[in-house]
Amino acid sequence: MDTSITHIRPRFEFTVPFPPGEVMERIAGLKEKARGQVVGTIIDDHIILDIPASDRHYWSPQLNFRVEADELNPEHSVVRGLIGPRPTVWTMFMFIYFSVGTLGFFVASFGFIKWRMGEFSYFTLALPLAIIFMLTAYQTGKYGERLGADQIEVLKQFVRDALNMEKPQNAN
Repeated sequence: MDTSITHIRPRFEFTVPFPPGEVMERIAGLKEKARGQVVGTIIDDHIILDIPASDRHYWSPQLNFRVEADELNPEHSVVRGLIGPRPTVWTMFMFIYFSVGTLGFFVASFGFIKWRMGEFSYFTLALPLAIIFMLTAYQTGKYGERLGADQIEVLKQFVRDALNMEKPQNAN
């Protein structure tokens, strides 16, 4: 599970040499032991891991993954998931990107049409302003990623410990 924080919501997939039931038991057992560091919810074959509320901040990450039987070898499991901001933070940023992008496109289009007709319009400034605003939102998100980097490692280490996986030598 070598996920770097260079992506906003890095996805991962790996195979473990245990059947899905055993993987779920390992996760549940370690979740009970690690109550101070990691809290989570297990629903069927879906696991959501969080940082405890006392240590959680706005930029705290969340780890979501599913455990499925490997089609080629039923005695193995495939673990697929993603790690990233909590859904409220992710939704807010997607709303900002969509709103600014849509508004910037239509206002800049209107300004461009006016410009092509030989008229001056301040709406032509909307596109650079929208780009600046989106870059600011992106940099804010990257700043939040850096604030949550230590907690990302806590969540990743929890999964490594539960599945008896070694940390890769070149992993972050």
